[in-house]
Amino acid sequence: MKLHVIPSAIAIALSVPTAARAQVPVETATAEPPAAAVASITGREIGGHLRFLASDLMRGRDAGSPEARLTAEYLASHLFAIGADPLGDFNRGGRTYLQKFPLETTTALSEGSSLTLTLTPDGSHRVVDCKLGVDYIFGPQGVAPGEVEADVVFAGYGRDLPDRGVDDYGKLDVRNRFVLVYDGAPGEGEADRRGGGANKVEAARKRGALGLLVISPSSEADARPPGPVGMFGFDRPRVTLGPAPATIPSIALTPAIRNLLAAALDLPKPEAVGTPAGRQLPGLRVKFTHAAKSELREDRNVIGFLPGSDPEKKNEIVVFSAHYDHEGVDAKGEIYNGSDDNASGTSGVLEVAQAFGSAPRPARSVAFLWVSGEEKGLLGSKWFADHQALPEGMKIVADINLDMISRNDPSKIGATPSPSHPDYNSIVAAAVAATQAEGLEMLFDSDPYYARTDSFNFAAKGIPVIFFFAGLHEDYHKPTDDVEKADLEKSARVARAAFRLGWTTAQAAEAPKKITAPPAPAEAEAPPAASN
Repeated sequence: MKLHVIPSAIAIALSVPTAARAQVPVETATAEPPAAAVASITGREIGGHLRFLASDLMRGRDAGSPEARLTAEYLASHLFAIGADPLGDFNRGGRTYLQKFPLETTTALSEGSSLTLTLTPDGSHRVVDCKLGVDYIFGPQGVAPGEVEADVVFAGYGRDLPDRGVDDYGKLDVRNRFVLVYDGAPGEGEADRRGGGANKVEAARKRGALGLLVISPSSEADARPPGPVGMFGFDRPRVTLGPAPATIPSIALTPAIRNLLAAALDLPKPEAVGTPAGRQLPGLRVKFTHAAKSELREDRNVIGFLPGSDPEKKNEIVVFSAHYDHEGVDAKGEIYNGSDDNASGTSGVLEVAQAFGSAPRPARSVAFLWVSGEEKGLLGSKWFADHQALPEGMKIVADINLDMISRNDPSKIGATPSPSHPDYNSIVAAAVAATQAEGLEMLFDSDPYYARTDSFNFAAKGIPVIFFFAGLHEDYHKPTDDVEKADLEKSARVARAAFRLGWTTAQAAEAPKKITAPPAPAEAEAPPAASN
């Protein structure tokens, strides 16, 4: 099997013990992790990783950057050193430790975007040049750049709810036209509430429309402009798994423009709109220009595993995960080193991998995954979850995720899902003992962050997960998140607890599963007060 080529400079710098002694299986099904492996996880070694990963040299490890690629090579080199089998892409007949995935960076430009309305009712001619952010606004994400010009049709409230018998289009032909609709819905029932923005856009798109023009049903609506264009995503780069699927623009017109159109075109009043209410608007034509620049680039997840020792259980994989990307460098040249977020979790998983590499093999296989693109919307873990190129017959049964573990109270660590969360599972229950063994109190205070880190994409596939999280702080997503502020010993305790938990999970008789937390014990009633 061809292994990933290691950059010589990084290979020389590795100080990981040889993995040759780790090839023997565990002879007894013990849940107690090897003491020497636990002790091998130290704050000093975590600090060594942090001093490299969170250094100015790495320029904030922005997704898809050269520094992110160097980080991936660093992680892959450590996987090779511990004897892990690669689980990444195939290359020249063998597998590598790297799983590549595409990114698209799109910047919607306010300069060059325009909307022109041409009104020709009753033979008159009027051209209205609308200004972005003053007369109209739209969310540019996913809208293809370019210029289109077309006639307009009116479709009432623009809803399509077949299960409720609501179709505002009827037999109206909207192909290669813009569709003008009223915002909101005429009633208060469930069918009306569901006829929201996304439903309107999809109803127009699937009928072949070029875009949606949305106006208020009320002529007395708030006439203030919609707000700075930056609030809607203009002039700021947005990264997606690319290329992103295209959608049609949903253009919100201000009340002033709405009143102009209603008067010139004699639009049906909202209360008089029936179903269907569609009709042609021969007196209105739209020219719409969307300016944007896009760049396709490539990023990498890093993945390797140690096969389990049990003939059957080795097909079940316990994954340790962390994201290694951060925010890069801002326009002022300030570097967002991201020591806590998430060089700390990245280093913790490195230490866990080394500990497993130096220990006998547990029953189940154990994998180590570092993903990129988390800061852009959990992109790398989304790609991995949707493209699990596992060996035949193998499946992931658990994910233990470390994200921001080096700050705040040295004796406490947050965790999610909590016993009150619908995804509470047997891993979380076992984590209480694992953290206590390292002198940590596990707090169930992190449920609000459950969907904000990479374990969420595993949970979306039905895989039991736990996310260890030490909490936010004043340096979160700021250039001041530096290694000097890291609590290395706390990081080591969390990593040791994660190793203990992973070992227990890999050795357990049954694979992890969702469970219901036992009810909290009722408080004992106070004895009645003694009477005199």
